[in-house]
Amino acid sequence: MMLTVYFLVWPVISAGILLMLIVSLVRDISDARKTGKKML
Repeated sequence: MMLTVYFLVWPVISAGILLMLIVSLVRDISDARKTGKKML
């Protein structure tokens, strides 16, 4: 039972972390464009 719950939950957690990273990257890129700075 616990193994089934684990296999169902970890993709949700991984997708949430990936979404959080993408959102922060988009915010950084838009902020850099507004201030005229380069990302690298």
